[in-house]
Amino acid sequence: MKNINEIPAKKAAEIKFILTDIDGTLTGPDGRIAPETYAMLWRLHNAGFKVIPVTGRTAGWAAVAITDWPVDAIIVESGSVVYYLENGSRKEFVHPSVPDDRYSVHEKIREAAFAKNPKIKVSIDQYSRFNDFAFNYAEDEEDKLTFEEAKEVLEAVKAIGAKGNISSIHVNTWFGDYDKLPASLLYLKEHYGIDDPKNCVIYFGDAANDEEMFGYFPTACGVANLVKYAEHMEHLPAYITNLEGGEGFCEAAEILLTAKENAVCEKYGVKK
Repeated sequence: MKNINEIPAKKAAEIKFILTDIDGTLTGPDGRIAPETYAMLWRLHNAGFKVIPVTGRTAGWAAVAITDWPVDAIIVESGSVVYYLENGSRKEFVHPSVPDDRYSVHEKIREAAFAKNPKIKVSIDQYSRFNDFAFNYAEDEEDKLTFEEAKEVLEAVKAIGAKGNISSIHVNTWFGDYDKLPASLLYLKEHYGIDDPKNCVIYFGDAANDEEMFGYFPTACGVANLVKYAEHMEHLPAYITNLEGGEGFCEAAEILLTAKENAVCEKYGVKK
């Protein structure tokens, strides 16, 4: 991984879409988004970037957040649902592989997970999830498990035919042929008509569930706290920030803003 400061200015200036994880990537050590990070989302939005969070967080949360956050869409529950605004109205795009009977599916997942590790707890936000079934392993200190224990639970759930991944806080599981990457590519194609987004997208992440995105997008960037998961990953991002979480995101975002401003000035012959 190269330092984000080594990104070529030309490559940075090509970025039009900023896809980003939330927990551990936009948030700080306390699990909250700092005022500076939220302000940065507004700066990116006002500068013309299409900012799209891609997260394991819930559809129930995103249905509200899409009207409040300065973003163009929110891809949630690891890719099962996308919320976006169209002429001021909230719209949703559900991945076509989401099963109809999610409640019986959830029960199968629950049984497999608890059979493997009776200590694991269902995520506190499960009540607002539509398709994903999530287990806490690192969000609440009192329920904390090791990464290896989380991995064992995930493997047990996969053994019954489900899919899933491990974020910095949750074990996310589901039935359906989707994940962060295929859902992102499908949405970019369906909504923006982009067949090959590799050169116009940067993806920010912090954990093992971002690995597929890191492997696909050439300009992917990890925030500094990614290093604690690096040993569990085959594909790492091309770049990494000096700072962790939301501070690292802001660090990289400043580079993108500067590159875009310089490109515009050069195009129109404006001296800074």
